Amino acid sequence: MGDIDLTDVGLHADGDRVHEVFHHLREHEPLHWNAAHTEPGFWSVTRYDDCVRVQKDPASFSSSPTNVLGPHRVHGDQGDGKMLNTTDAPRHDELRRLVNRQFTPRAVARLEPYLRTVAGRALERALEAGECDFAAVAATLPVAGICALLGVPTKDWNLLLRLTRTAFGSFDGEYQCTGDVRGSAAQAHGRLLVYCGALLEERRRCPLDDLVSVLAGATDRGDLTNEEALLFFDLLVLGGNETTRHGTVGGVLELGRRPDQWRLLAGDGGLVPRAVEEILRWTSPSRHVIRRASRDVELHGRTIRAGDDVALWHASANRDPRAFPDASRFAVDRTPNRHLAFGSGPHFCLGTALAALEIRVMLEELLARVARVDVLAPPDRLRSTVIGGIKHLRVRLHAR
Repeated sequence: MGDIDLTDVGLHADGDRVHEVFHHLREHEPLHWNAAHTEPGFWSVTRYDDCVRVQKDPASFSSSPTNVLGPHRVHGDQGDGKMLNTTDAPRHDELRRLVNRQFTPRAVARLEPYLRTVAGRALERALEAGECDFAAVAATLPVAGICALLGVPTKDWNLLLRLTRTAFGSFDGEYQCTGDVRGSAAQAHGRLLVYCGALLEERRRCPLDDLVSVLAGATDRGDLTNEEALLFFDLLVLGGNETTRHGTVGGVLELGRRPDQWRLLAGDGGLVPRAVEEILRWTSPSRHVIRRASRDVELHGRTIRAGDDVALWHASANRDPRAFPDASRFAVDRTPNRHLAFGSGPHFCLGTALAALEIRVMLEELLARVARVDVLAPPDRLRSTVIGGIKHLRVRLHAR
C-alpha cells in the first residue's frame, strides 16, 4: 500500500479507506513502523490480542509521558505524571481511587431519570423540526451527564462543549480558534483550566455533592496539588463529552443505513444493551492510545526498543476477525462482544458505566419516539487521529 502514515488526519476522516489500511496492516504488518512525518516515528499495533497484551503489561509499556499522538510528543505533555491517563502505578491507582466511587454503575444509575428527560426533550425538538443535525442532538446528553457529576451549572454547558470540541478536535479546521493545531488546543485547555480554577474556589467555600467538591477536598488534604485537580477536571470534561457523543452519532448513522438492524432493535427492546456494545465496537470513538516501551520487547519478529512509542489502534482491533466473527458486519445482536472501545488493563476507562448508560438512554428514547431514521447526506467526519467521530449528520426522524 506504499507509505502508510497513520498521523494523516485526512485518512481518518475517510471511514472506508482507513479501515482498508487497518485490514492491510492486521494481515500483512501487524507491527508497523510509522516513519516520521508531522511528528516522530512510532510503532503501530493493529490486532486485538496485541493491543490487549501491551495494555496489560505496564511493566514493559508505560503510559507516561503522553497517551495520544500529537504535537505534545515533541513539545511535552503538561499532564505527564499528573493525570490519570499519563501516570503508572502507584500514582495512577491513587488518582483513580479519589473519584472511583462517583463512576460506579450504581452511582451513575441515579442520573438515569434526569438523562431521560434531557434526551426526550432533545428528540422532541428534532422531531418538530423534521430535519436535523443529529450530531447537535446527541451532544446534549453527554454534556448533561458529565456536567451533572462535576457540578457545572447548566448555563455553562455550551461553553464547555465548545472548549472540549476544540481541545480534542484541533486538527480539524472547523474547530480551530487560532488557525493552528497546537495553539487552538492550548487555548481551549487553558480556558478549561481557568474555568475549573474558579469553580474549585467556589466549592472550597461551599462544598456540594459533586466531583469538583471531591477534587477541592483532595487538594485541601494534600492528596492532589492544585494543578493536578485542574488537570483532572480537564480530563473528565473531555472524556465525558467527546467519546460518548461521537459514538451515539455513529450508531444512529449505522441504524439509519441498515433498516434491517433498526427493525431488529425496534422489535426487541431487550437487544438495546447489546446494541450499545456493538455501537461502541463499530464506532471506536477513542481511535488509539500511546504507550512508551520501558524495555526492549519482541513482537512479530521485530524489536520494539526501550524509549519507542507504540500506538494501539482500538479502531482496528475492534474490527479484527480473530476476535470478532464476521467483524466487518454491524450487528445489534452480537454476543459476546469484548470490544476495546474503553481500552483494557489498568487504564480501562473510568467512565465506562456512564457512557454505556447515556448511549442506552438515547437509543431507548429514540426507539420510543421514532419509526424510521433517514440519512439525508454523507456524514461530515472529524479530521482527527484521536477521536473517531462525526461533526455533522443530516437526518430526518419520522415520528411513531
